[in-house]
Amino acid sequence: MEEILKTTEDDKLQLAFIFDPNKCIICNACVNACNSAYGGLNWRTLLVFNEGDTKIGVSIACNHCENPLCMKVCPSNAIKKDNMSVVYIDPKECIGCGYCTWACPYEEPKFNKDGVMSKCDFCRQRLMNKQGLPLCVEACPTGALSFGWVDKKEYNAPFLAPYELTKPNLVVRQSKVKVEASPLKTRKEENYWQLLIFTLFSEFALGSLLIPVKGIVPLLLMLIGLIPSILHINRKERFYKVIKNLRTSWLSREVFFSSLSVLSLVFYSLYPSVFTFASSLVLLSLAIISSIMLYILKTIPSWYSPNTAISFLGTAFTSVFPLGYFLTHNYLYLLVAVAFSIAEISVARKDNKLRLTLNSFYLVMVMLSILFPLTSLIAIPGAILSEFIERRRFYENISYYGLPK
Repeated sequence: MEEILKTTEDDKLQLAFIFDPNKCIICNACVNACNSAYGGLNWRTLLVFNEGDTKIGVSIACNHCENPLCMKVCPSNAIKKDNMSVVYIDPKECIGCGYCTWACPYEEPKFNKDGVMSKCDFCRQRLMNKQGLPLCVEACPTGALSFGWVDKKEYNAPFLAPYELTKPNLVVRQSKVKVEASPLKTRKEENYWQLLIFTLFSEFALGSLLIPVKGIVPLLLMLIGLIPSILHINRKERFYKVIKNLRTSWLSREVFFSSLSVLSLVFYSLYPSVFTFASSLVLLSLAIISSIMLYILKTIPSWYSPNTAISFLGTAFTSVFPLGYFLTHNYLYLLVAVAFSIAEISVARKDNKLRLTLNSFYLVMVMLSILFPLTSLIAIPGAILSEFIERRRFYENISYYGLPK
């Protein structure tokens, strides 16, 4: 135990789980030991692959990565890393937003009965109190799962997410039988409607700020979007903690800039001036940029795409700028709207025929409005419907890195 508890100035040495699939007898002892001690939260998963007449077991839990994306994205600084490089969660700080689950390519963080995140922490209290090794390791009867300091990580696991994503502190020995499996999976985001409303209405607010309407309009649009977003977190009484990690979390920045933009829009609606307009525009733009960056995660390839930025920005301009043209007859509004609609078509999936059809209809209506300005108003419902359908697809058809089945 003294050897395990040591700290080192050698950055190459890291505490890690070490797994040899050739020794695994698929007894599930490691999973059972973890679940028995920690309330059946399934922090550890035993993957079983059928390759011909052979079954290969691979036991996976949190890998306490060198680059723990879960910790970087956590808006409340609930996920921490100690001097032994153990990544753990402080349940008193977690707001239950679930953002860490998007960032983890090993599907490790799990909600507990209190609505906050939990995960493997190497049985940290056992280590610190010198009570023994992690329970899963002690339960393994064959030594397939072990634990200790390593200086060279063998990541013989092409069936897991690419190593460079998070640089997991995990050793997986080479299996004698090749495993044919992919870590790319698909899923639907649960309870996404609050996110859909917030992203769409904040983008509508940005667009409306740039056309000649009363300042109360973008303010109301932001409030319509922002209020439901609070419902997306489990521990609503801790909502104020969401801005604690402005240094690395785009979610913290999104909420911070969105809240400031609402305050600025209040002043703009009451005291319209160049200053209140400019401050509202800057803060609202920073909020939208933060929203975009929040979803640009390498662990979710379907979001890590130009389509995310173009779609989010496009909503602001395609849905609102035709109204700006109708009110002012300024062709610049049409030019920007057409440019973003074409950009959306260029990055849309070819099998997304409804999106392509609606945007094509939109372009026709916008172009006709040069001759018949009233048709610009007909284009607006088409744009809003197109953006709504695309945003719903965005949340319902997610391609992500996870544990192969």
